[in-house]
Amino acid sequence: MSNAARLDLARELHDGIAQDLVALGYERDLLLARPDSSTQSRDLLLARPDSSTQSRKEIRGLRFRVDEMISKVRREMYELRDLKVESVQDYLTKTARQLCGSTLTKVDIEEFFIDEVIGDKVKVIATELLRNSVSHARASEIELHLSQIENHIYLEVRDNGIGGVTMESSRLGLIGIQERVESFGGTLFYQSTELGSRISVTL
Repeated sequence: MSNAARLDLARELHDGIAQDLVALGYERDLLLARPDSSTQSRDLLLARPDSSTQSRKEIRGLRFRVDEMISKVRREMYELRDLKVESVQDYLTKTARQLCGSTLTKVDIEEFFIDEVIGDKVKVIATELLRNSVSHARASEIELHLSQIENHIYLEVRDNGIGGVTMESSRLGLIGIQERVESFGGTLFYQSTELGSRISVTL
């Protein structure tokens, strides 16, 4: 996610969800502190003191949960406003250029939100695939693609290397990549001929 997109999302969180949660907390405080002047309500409280006590406990518990949610949203806002936080997209662009140099002929990366945990997996997998294209396939043309398809992350690396990629080629690390992908319920696809290789991951 670009810096501008992170700032926009932070503003939306502050003006929307964060304010709604704060207002909900205030309403809870007013509900808990409000005296009940109704005779009928007083009679009901006298007749069912346990119910009244339990209700107040539940309301207090609700406030604690609201406070936790407010804190979580604020942490997210601070992280989004921290321009030093590097997005997955920025990391992949930088890493691809460093690893591939002039052999990197195309970088097609979409800007969208990627969960931190999955993002770490995407970084590792993409780095491994790019390194394979450079070191093992000895490609002179390498492409990197990242997009979002129906709420899934689609990562693809193509090259014009020597081919011969198989799951049994442990030196290429495909088995390790497949294990990482399957741990998140994703799929791995690869096609490799004498014209080059195309490896894609869907998470």
